[in-house]
Amino acid sequence: MVEQDLDLLEKNDDIESTNNPPPDTSFRRRSYIIDPSVKDYTTSFEFDKNPVFKPSEVSEGDYIETSEELETYLRSCYREYTEVVVYNTKTDYRQKFERQDLINWYRENFDASEVPFHFLILQDGRIQVCQNINTVTNHTTATNHLDRSISIAFVGGFKNGYQDIDTCSPAQWKTFSKFLKMFYTILPGGQVWGHSDINDKAFDPGFNVVSYVEKAFGSRNTLTVDQARRLGAVSVERLIDLSRARGFR
Repeated sequence: MVEQDLDLLEKNDDIESTNNPPPDTSFRRRSYIIDPSVKDYTTSFEFDKNPVFKPSEVSEGDYIETSEELETYLRSCYREYTEVVVYNTKTDYRQKFERQDLINWYRENFDASEVPFHFLILQDGRIQVCQNINTVTNHTTATNHLDRSISIAFVGGFKNGYQDIDTCSPAQWKTFSKFLKMFYTILPGGQVWGHSDINDKAFDPGFNVVSYVEKAFGSRNTLTVDQARRLGAVSVERLIDLSRARGFR
């Protein structure tokens, strides 16, 4: 659906990545700059409410604001997924965009017709459904990861045209942690990667995701980065076999 769009995005990465060092938390790169559009938000991701929607009725653009809603929606997926891939949207942290804003921005700056991530972490901490969880989206050109992955992106991640993930809000980081906690609850042996882990041409999300999940959750990916790039997102059965082969319990 958006394969050409992602090609354009990652061609932009290829051009800019020449002679650049490997990605780390201090790495910053140029990006397109437009005047920030600042919005005021009053809500945040909360964990003391009851679900307010049926998964079958969720549409692109809807918000997920509670842990119950998130669990219900993740469990509703009839497509097998075994990994989460993490991104940022390559937009300035002062551009407090939501889904439609990003669609307009990607169209203007990247000639892209769609934003391919399944979830957006908005700067107020809410999660917005960007693409239906049952849809296989072209969120990366590492196509062997598409069928069994879900993608989530921090809205922002850039400051004055350079990648700076530290500009993401505390509410975003809190929600990211809660999202992964729920993912591991549903799929204890699931894999979590940064985009740059599975695609050596990428630089986002701007922090070491593998180290983050090891420190935050004590979770180690079954696959190494090299295996992930070579094998892609594997089935649950294959993941169990590979985990046993590595001596994981």
